[in-house]
Amino acid sequence: MTDKITKFHIRLRDEWLAYEIREMVRLFVDLKQVEVMIDAETHKNSPVEKPGLVCDSGLANLSHSCWLRLNEEALEVALPPNWQQQATARREAKRKIKIALYHLLQNWKPTTLPWGILTGVRPVKLAHQLTDQLHDRESVINTLQQQYALREDKARLITGIASLQEPILKAVTENSVSLYIGIPLCPSRCSYCSFISQAVSDKNDPLIASYLEALLMELKGALAWLNKRQWHLDTLYIGGGTPSILTASQIRELMETLSKAWPLASLREITFEAGRPDTITEEKLKVLKEYAVNRISINPQTLQPETLKRINRCHTVDEFFDAWQLARDMGFQTINLDLIVGLPGEKEDQLLKTLNAIKPLKPANVTVHALALKRSSTLTTDAAKHQLSDAEAERMMNCIYDFSHEQALVPYYLYRQKEMAGHLENVGFSTEGQVGLYNILMMEEKQTIMGIGAGAVSKLYYPETDRIKRKPNVKNIHVYIERMHQQGFDETGWNKAFSSTYKQQKNEE
Repeated sequence: MTDKITKFHIRLRDEWLAYEIREMVRLFVDLKQVEVMIDAETHKNSPVEKPGLVCDSGLANLSHSCWLRLNEEALEVALPPNWQQQATARREAKRKIKIALYHLLQNWKPTTLPWGILTGVRPVKLAHQLTDQLHDRESVINTLQQQYALREDKARLITGIASLQEPILKAVTENSVSLYIGIPLCPSRCSYCSFISQAVSDKNDPLIASYLEALLMELKGALAWLNKRQWHLDTLYIGGGTPSILTASQIRELMETLSKAWPLASLREITFEAGRPDTITEEKLKVLKEYAVNRISINPQTLQPETLKRINRCHTVDEFFDAWQLARDMGFQTINLDLIVGLPGEKEDQLLKTLNAIKPLKPANVTVHALALKRSSTLTTDAAKHQLSDAEAERMMNCIYDFSHEQALVPYYLYRQKEMAGHLENVGFSTEGQVGLYNILMMEEKQTIMGIGAGAVSKLYYPETDRIKRKPNVKNIHVYIERMHQQGFDETGWNKAFSSTYKQQKNEE
């Protein structure tokens, strides 16, 4: 491959594997565009511009094999019998094609990816599935290495996380639900942010009051629906954005609405993502304590002053430490802090300075993100200047694992995103007994999550088939406000989703 190449060309028989193949190619090819052509007549020798890939597999192909050709190198892949008709066999066919493609790409451009052929968000789910099948941890690790090309350390990482999560997931009861309340408003927009969150001018910005009014309309309807159907509320997560952009009285109004419908002390966990240190006050924390909130987040992302300015976070390092100490003095024992590896201008030395500054706090929870450059973030427009090499990103992530070991912090949940620094991972660490239950339940998708607020995504879990159906709210905040005034909570949609007729219909599909 040369620097003059501007596109990688992919020719496929149909759309079946288009997404997976495109995402795998993008792990090897540093291109903004990967061109995909779909043609039902695609075959082993179909022409394609170089560099380019031809794959003649498709759901309409009744053959028990398929061909992959990368430039001049071709490879035939044997597929399981009846792979088009059986979901398990189809997944195995997909895996075999992806691992063959992985080896072809490696031959063309020697690169070892820590996560092998896994391009999805939730690799720990695979570790759970393999554990259920194989029942032996070492067998799971070997399978992840051999059949999915994971590096041994990553295979052991997710297998260990799955083992830690297992008793928590097994304790999930039928008709239990976790509740997510989203407040997509912030005092400023961070340059790396790709969420729908909107910056507001100050605490008196009328959008805050308008949004809260609409949010409470949906929330009251949702809580009434849960009570009517005798669902059990398990955990509550109030996230954003920055929920602490609300005033103390507005936070009280939100928590009072919840407490009137549900005895909050009965929940296993209540998390409030305070997030930005510059929005945290003693008055707000008093309200949270009053309503049984037992987990909060105070997120510095970094403790390097120049980086904070560079990423448009309008708080100082001192404000972070002041907010942390205030929360500690007020009795909050479980405080999560977020860090980001790969922020613009930061290398290993800057990360080590941040970690050394955090050590005296002895945090019970730390969540570490590898910077993901999303199209909707302003940082992406200047990405080349700040991009870490894979080796640099990995060294920095290794610093995180060394820090977690020193601090007796154990990884308990993990997820991945596109365009991550070093093709790495986001990891939540905790001390013993301090794991975030909502984080596990949300990520491993073994419980219904009801999402309230603009851009919130509900995940409806059907245990009979171990499947998830996503139910998103409208993202635009102004449209959301208008819709809540017109329609309120979508009771009809939720009734339909969980009617016995609907379940039976989905089981038969």
